Amino acid sequence: MEIRPTKILGVSLLLAGLALCGVGLWLLLSPAQYRATAKIIVEEGVPDDGYINYLIKAHPDAFGYDPYFIQYIFENIQSQLVLSNVVESLNLNVEWGKKHGDGSPLETAKTIRLLNRRMSLTWVRNTRLIEISFRSEDPDEAAGVANAIVKAYQDYRLEIRRRNTLNGIKVLVDRFQKEEHDIEAKQKDLDQLQKQLNVPNPDPVDELLKTNFPSYFQAKQELQKMIELHKLLQAKITAEKIDLDIPRTATVQIIDAAQPPKSPAGPNRFLGAVLLAIGLFPTVGGFLIIKSARRPSA
Repeated sequence: MEIRPTKILGVSLLLAGLALCGVGLWLLLSPAQYRATAKIIVEEGVPDDGYINYLIKAHPDAFGYDPYFIQYIFENIQSQLVLSNVVESLNLNVEWGKKHGDGSPLETAKTIRLLNRRMSLTWVRNTRLIEISFRSEDPDEAAGVANAIVKAYQDYRLEIRRRNTLNGIKVLVDRFQKEEHDIEAKQKDLDQLQKQLNVPNPDPVDELLKTNFPSYFQAKQELQKMIELHKLLQAKITAEKIDLDIPRTATVQIIDAAQPPKSPAGPNRFLGAVLLAIGLFPTVGGFLIIKSARRPSA
C-alpha cells in the first residue's frame, strides 16, 4: 500500500506539534525550582597531596603546568568524601526518602546522585572564585544544601591541611632527633680534640683559638653552626604545632553564603505557554491533513 505524501506531511506536523505541546505543558506544570548560590575562593597552590598524582595520571603531558586545578577541585566537591558529610549533616537519607522515595530512608549512594544532579559548579575564569549552586522546590532547602556543601568541602580541606601538617611535623621531629645525636657525637669529638691539643678550659677567645689551635677552632665553629640550625629546626616544629592547634579557614574562604532565593529560577512559564500555543497549530493542521487524506477520492 502506497503512503501518500500528504499523509506523511500530516503525520510529521502532528508529531512535531505534539512534541512542542508536550514540552510546553511540562514547563507550565513542573513545580517551581529555586536556585541558591554560595561563592568561595580556593587558596592558590596544591589542594592536597593527591593533586600531583592526579595530574600525572590524568594529564601526564601537563606536569609542571596547572590548567587542571579547578577541574580537580570540582571533582573533590562532587566526591563521596565530601557529599557523604552533607548527607549526614542534613539527614538527607531520611528527609529525601520521604520526598523522593517511598518514605523509607534512601541509600547514601542514591542521595549523593541526587545531590550531584541538582548541584552545579561554576568557575569565574582567571580567578579562584567558584560558585556552588543547588536547585530545589524549597528555597530554604536550596540555600541550606548549598551552604552545607561549602562547609563540607571546607572541612575536607582543613582535614587535608591537618593531615599534611602532622606528616610534616613527623618528618621534622625525626630530623630533629637525628640532629641531636649528631650534635652529641660532634660534642664528644670536640671534647676529645680539646684534650689531645691541650686547649685551655675554658676556651680562649676566638682569635687565639684560630691562631694557636686552628683545627679545634674549625671543629668548634662547625658544632656551633649545627646547634644554631638545630634551634631553627626546633622553632619550625613549634610553629607547625601552633599552626595545627589553631583552626584555619584560609584554604577555602566563603565570600557569599547562599541565601534562600525570593523568586524561582525556573521553569520558564512564558516559554511553556509560547511552545504550547505554537504547537497547537501543527497539531491541528496535521490532524486535519491526515483526516482529509483518509477520505476516498471521488
